[in-house]
Amino acid sequence: MPIPLKIYITPFAEKGVAEPSKWSADTAKKALDVVNKIWAPAKITFVISESLSDKPLDMAKSARNNDQRVLDVLSLRHAPDNAVHVYLVNPITNLTAGGGSYLHSDPEPASFVQWYGNDFANGRAWAHELGHLMSVDHVDVDYSNEKQAAQLNKNLMTKGLSVGSDLTSGQISTAKGSKLVKRFGG
Repeated sequence: MPIPLKIYITPFAEKGVAEPSKWSADTAKKALDVVNKIWAPAKITFVISESLSDKPLDMAKSARNNDQRVLDVLSLRHAPDNAVHVYLVNPITNLTAGGGSYLHSDPEPASFVQWYGNDFANGRAWAHELGHLMSVDHVDVDYSNEKQAAQLNKNLMTKGLSVGSDLTSGQISTAKGSKLVKRFGG
């Protein structure tokens, strides 16, 4: 059974002046295609159950550099329901994360993903955040070990701004056994 995603295309505003949104329903669908290709080895699929254009989030640019704060403010705007809430936002200056998620879906399955300008980068960041919601933690790379670094740099869950999309068998097992996947019949 596919995991339902409720998408909120959420532009930012500052002092009442809205920024034009980079995301659209079409770009969200293209990014989700990438997400589903990445998670295909785990036989986990996601589907957009609803796509909404949300009112702009009025937040100073200087306050957007904390991913936990951004996610908390976004998720408090909508009550939890029987879907994963994903907030698609414009690029955030000085935020080194691709987005944010409530690890292990605690307190609720919600994440935000910032815009990267192309379908693969957007989808990879989104797949990474969904990984966290499925209890998959970051991979720490020991860059002094060149062989390990070369292998793990290709992993979806590598910390920071990476382009990796590989999954290990352990990550697949963790995701399949997660509370989120089990909640939706997995």
